[in-house]
Amino acid sequence: MADTSTLSARLLARVHVPEALLRRLGWATSGYMIVQVVRFATNLVLTRILAPELFGIMILLTSLRVGLELFTDIGIAQNVVSSPNANDPRFYNTAWTLQVLRGFGLGIVTFLLLPVIGHFYGDPTLHQLLPYMTIFFVLTGCTSIGLPLAIKQLALDRTAKYEVTFASIASIALIVSAWVSPNIWGLLTGSILASVSPTVCSYFIMPGIKHRLMIDRTYAREIIGFGKWVFVSSVVYFLALNFDRLILARYVSFAALGIYGIARSLSDVFAQFSVKLGAEVVFPSVAATTARGAELQRKLAHRRLQFQVVALVAIAGFIATCDFVIRIYDPRYHDAAQLIPWVGLAAWLMILSTLNENLMLGLGKPHYSAFGSSAKLLGLVVFLPLGLTRYGIAAAAGATVLAEVMRYACLAIGQARLKVTFIRQDVLATAALIALAFAIRWVTFQIGLTGAPGELFRITMYR
Repeated sequence: MADTSTLSARLLARVHVPEALLRRLGWATSGYMIVQVVRFATNLVLTRILAPELFGIMILLTSLRVGLELFTDIGIAQNVVSSPNANDPRFYNTAWTLQVLRGFGLGIVTFLLLPVIGHFYGDPTLHQLLPYMTIFFVLTGCTSIGLPLAIKQLALDRTAKYEVTFASIASIALIVSAWVSPNIWGLLTGSILASVSPTVCSYFIMPGIKHRLMIDRTYAREIIGFGKWVFVSSVVYFLALNFDRLILARYVSFAALGIYGIARSLSDVFAQFSVKLGAEVVFPSVAATTARGAELQRKLAHRRLQFQVVALVAIAGFIATCDFVIRIYDPRYHDAAQLIPWVGLAAWLMILSTLNENLMLGLGKPHYSAFGSSAKLLGLVVFLPLGLTRYGIAAAAGATVLAEVMRYACLAIGQARLKVTFIRQDVLATAALIALAFAIRWVTFQIGLTGAPGELFRITMYR
């Protein structure tokens, strides 16, 4: 009887989640789910109003904008989260001032690069739209420093309310603008209005903060010193994350890019949650603990497994029912069904890599993020052109899977050196995901809801 009680106690200890962690996860999860429902509904409405080629153009513009931002990223938010001086007004005002200067500087750089970008893609409509990217840079630069401060304090209730608020405002702006003017100019106007909301809303996250322009040389050196590896990591991370879309925009139609973008946006729902969880829970928690090596691995293993089980069930279901899921979109976007299994598997691998990456950041090893993203980029550079010439856009989805494997392998090597590794756990979880996807597919096929299991992970020609 005693042995049974002891076993039960151990099992309960492994599944028990501390109240504070449960509360943070609750805010992070609920906020993220609401935002994703809002964005999903927005995309669903927009696909009824707008043609796929308009989505393709905006995907390219967004990728270019994010790219230019990351090419000047010195890790201001990461500095605030990791620095013990973050609550000093001189520190966070120095960080905010550097952020503002960066935003206006990016606007100037964009104007200088417009002829180069326009010539590379050679599309007259795109050339007319490019100057408006400067507005996004200025808005991002003027965002409050309260968001990273709230993340440092693990005040996820504040960040969740902020994200839900600006996502709702942005959704209304996009839908109304597209409905009034169902063309690229309406979509651009809505995007600009949508970008105003997070900037304005950010000043309500930590209302007690008094922003003022100033540069403290000591803190500026600290920020830039930490940020050099974040800068390298951000540049390579952007290229690794967006290389497929940037290259596809040159070699396939904007309509095909728009269809690919819908598949990616659906799978990114899962991947971006891991980014959020890693940045707001894993990174600050690891940075705050003194545990290292095998002790840290033991503390993280079962929490990580709990998250993996939930994620793999959700992604397996998403992959298995891909052709059913895509039916809710306008028929012009139904070709995205064959891409979903591949981008879904890539999203799963991205989840594993992102959790590992934020662990390394928390341990003060940001250079491993750069190495991992470099490996992913190399994989895309090698595999994407090979597949694109033979199978068209469908191969881009397959190439992302191989590239994510390379990123994961690179991060795993770094973790092994620090004696904090989860390779066995991740391999078993990946095998379980694939097996579950085929099992669900067989069941849904038997009841006539989806196609046959053999149709999963096909690559057929589509341009």
